[in-house]
Amino acid sequence: MPRTALRRSTAVLVSAAVGLGLSLTAQATPQPPLNLRETVGASKITGTSADPTEHVDPLIGTSNLGNVFPGAVSPFGMFSFSPETSRGNAYRTAAPGGYLYSANKIRGFSLTHMSGTGCAGGSGDIPIFPHVGDVTTSPQSDAKDELYASTFSHANEVAKAGYYKVGLDSGATAELSATPRTGSAAFTFPADKAKSLLFRTSNSEVGSSDAQLSIDPKTRTVSGEVTSGNFCGYLASVGRRSYYTLHFVAQFDQPFKNTGTWTDGTVTPDSTSSRGGTTYGADGWMAANKGSGGYVGFDSSTVNMRIGISYVSKANALANLQAENPRGTSVTATAAKAKQAWRKQLNRIDITGGSTEQRTTFYTALYHALLHPNVFSDVNGQYWGFDQKVHRVSRGQKAQYATFSGWDVYRSQVQLLALLEPDKAGDIAQSLLNQADQNGGVWDRWTHASGSTAVMTGDPAAPAVAGIYAFGGTNFDVRGALKSLVKAATVPTEKDLSSAGKPVMSIGQRPSLDKYLALHYIPTKSNAWGGAVETLEDVTADFALAQLAQRTGNKATYK
Repeated sequence: MPRTALRRSTAVLVSAAVGLGLSLTAQATPQPPLNLRETVGASKITGTSADPTEHVDPLIGTSNLGNVFPGAVSPFGMFSFSPETSRGNAYRTAAPGGYLYSANKIRGFSLTHMSGTGCAGGSGDIPIFPHVGDVTTSPQSDAKDELYASTFSHANEVAKAGYYKVGLDSGATAELSATPRTGSAAFTFPADKAKSLLFRTSNSEVGSSDAQLSIDPKTRTVSGEVTSGNFCGYLASVGRRSYYTLHFVAQFDQPFKNTGTWTDGTVTPDSTSSRGGTTYGADGWMAANKGSGGYVGFDSSTVNMRIGISYVSKANALANLQAENPRGTSVTATAAKAKQAWRKQLNRIDITGGSTEQRTTFYTALYHALLHPNVFSDVNGQYWGFDQKVHRVSRGQKAQYATFSGWDVYRSQVQLLALLEPDKAGDIAQSLLNQADQNGGVWDRWTHASGSTAVMTGDPAAPAVAGIYAFGGTNFDVRGALKSLVKAATVPTEKDLSSAGKPVMSIGQRPSLDKYLALHYIPTKSNAWGGAVETLEDVTADFALAQLAQRTGNKATYK
């Protein structure tokens, strides 16, 4: 059953406060309505470090089905620079999120990730791999990562808030950091061997329907895009589709010694462009020997790269890069800014008491709880909508957010976020309304980038929005959101009456809503796959809508 680490993380926060002898104090945020927030304790951190980022261990949760990623990312960042590990299984990542602690190979460092998902397909876009050697065969033919991957040891690995570094057994080293929409990297190679950097453009975590790459030796630039999605697609055929395109622009401080590309099983030296997706196989995973990418070679043993992304366009990816990571910015400088951003975020809760290990448990859980949803709009305010059109953030909205695992987070994570960042939480609620408006009025329960996945059960948007409002995130069109959610809860749609996707996916927002309205419960034989659980989910959503209506003075809807 797909789950995220976010719900588990906030549960850990509570256990840390209650069971580990830690006292919590929320820091200086506006008081939510009805005094729903209480201050518990009142003291600063005591112990080995007054810097909460020093208590974050991103490797916690990379085993035992935690499915988190340990790479470099800023709070709620669009960009997350993290390794893709391999166990040698044909065309498959070692774990959702891209990283498994027990896997001893790395096949690349991708630009996007999702933390804690139970399903594979959580982005993993544009893996970049520092290969020690020449590219003589197509990486798409290296199904088990026997050639274009390297083993590594955790002794040569460093993971911190906003920073990641690993030394590969091949002799190459990757050092990574990130801003909200860009990344910085420093790659080092053995001096006496060929030095190649692979852009595996089409190889998102579970494949792609299209990909394109261009190399410009004059400007030392590599750019391109991948069209993907397919979250949980190997579990149900309705999920085997693409619903976003990620664009990227990478710039280097060293000239290219040589270039080349590949398409499917064919490598073309000296080429500067390629195109082709992996496609989605009958089992929902990427098909064999399909896909495209390219490589650049270097004389220098040390290569610095800056890279920006956008879900709108290549031009926006470049603008994000220029704004957040201008020419001359080092990995060290980017990492320092990322650490500062995390310090500011984590300092919103102070703790006292407990051991160093317990403080690490607490702040790592808080860190994981603040990775999603992700900033989705570019520096110019544009973002790609659920209607597959370009939009701009709403008036008063600072950013559009995406990748909202509603079923997993409505019970606790959104409330925590609203307590700590009420304005940001309000922007997230507005983002959900914007998505629904662009999606024919459907509030999808598990959104990924610019698409609906239909994953999980119930109608979590209603309690999520109500929870955000109740805990202080009031800066959104609450009346518009209430009207839309009430319609979805009272007017059955064609998708509500469909059983497509069962189990795991239910394409309607309220599966078998017609039966629920007539019986006031969901019978066992229905389009929902949760059975009695679906009834509990729906009555929770209805209660939340009633409370939201009452809070906003809408007595008729409340009744």
